[in-house]
Amino acid sequence: MGNNGVGGGSTDSHELDDVVSQAEPPVVSSTEAITHTFSLVNQAGDRPVAYFYGRLFAGNPELRPMFPAAMDTQRDRLFRALTRIVHSLGTPEEMEPYLSQLGLDHRKYGVLAEHYPAVGRALLATLCRFSGDAWTPGAEAAWAGAYERATRLMIAAADKSAEHSPPWWSAEVVGHERRSPTLAVLTLRPEEPFPYLAGQYVSIQSAHWHRVWRPFSVANAPRADGLLTFHVRARAGGWVSSALVHHTNVGDRVNLGPAQGGMTLAAASGQGMFCVAGGSGLAPLKALVEQAIADSQPDRRRRIRLIVGARRESELYDLSDLWRLESYYPWLRVITAVSDDPDYTGVKGMLPDIIARQLPQKDDDVYISGPSPMVTNCTQVLRTTGEHNWRIHADPVDPPGELRVDAVEDSVGH
Repeated sequence: MGNNGVGGGSTDSHELDDVVSQAEPPVVSSTEAITHTFSLVNQAGDRPVAYFYGRLFAGNPELRPMFPAAMDTQRDRLFRALTRIVHSLGTPEEMEPYLSQLGLDHRKYGVLAEHYPAVGRALLATLCRFSGDAWTPGAEAAWAGAYERATRLMIAAADKSAEHSPPWWSAEVVGHERRSPTLAVLTLRPEEPFPYLAGQYVSIQSAHWHRVWRPFSVANAPRADGLLTFHVRARAGGWVSSALVHHTNVGDRVNLGPAQGGMTLAAASGQGMFCVAGGSGLAPLKALVEQAIADSQPDRRRRIRLIVGARRESELYDLSDLWRLESYYPWLRVITAVSDDPDYTGVKGMLPDIIARQLPQKDDDVYISGPSPMVTNCTQVLRTTGEHNWRIHADPVDPPGELRVDAVEDSVGH
């Protein structure tokens, strides 16, 4: 009888494998199901985001006042955040801090734990509508589980923050100095102590735009008087940046979200700092330089090189403060560079080309801040030299909760 099966037939092992493979579809992991369905939704363009908010507000009209009147920015922000979460599924060590920070930042919009289920229902309905046949029970379970885990992290972070911090801080404008037609240096005095670290950024809401927040880097290290300085460049189409530069005066009030960002001073690092600033990306690096100088000890002086780049010499807006720091702290060297001004007599060229010629020393911590293409190109130059494995610090181009709508509104104050 040998290989005879039930019913008198015979089936070899290859035929059995074929039968099993036809009867049972291949197992798809939760991560694969999420990334595949999300790629299909992305292919539908703007329609899924519009559908999501339509579904959310139709079923929960009480949530509409929590969002800005103009929804263009909010629509793009949602799916950029989802994209970052999806891309971080395989690296939970990156996703968890991001979600925790997102939960902290949501507090300033008035988001509470009871709001998350409604958002989840609208999200799953949107994914179902635009995923086609890929929306299987397994895909739905994967998304539902991922959303539940994400909201648990965000709610826990928000609850912990609420124990000691307000959802936002009110601050008075005590200084407004126009350094150029499009750039202003603002000095703010928060009503309550505002905790932050040098190098971090803060989202600001102007009185001119209700529920619209944009991030800007603090341009000074924490100081005894509690004042905060920001370098704000007005951008075409930039609602908040234009309001702060052109329509804000001493005595006005703004709101501040919690400090964010991980580009802070690396305490357990080498003796050197190599800083590269493009445009108003100078702000967080100036704060880091001030902090390094304040932390210096007679037996431990950080060696600091700061390269500041701009298109034209007239755009090098904060040189007097930098020269003052350099004269006070001999271990600081400030280098200015201009890319598009043929009459400039100093260092010329694009910042990635300049740092390729003036590389950091092998034990330096590298800090880069500026427009996203510049940050990317400078980082690539350093990582492809093959000489040293430098510790490179740069905040994400799109900070949590304040993702960019388009290229005209710079993020992180660049």
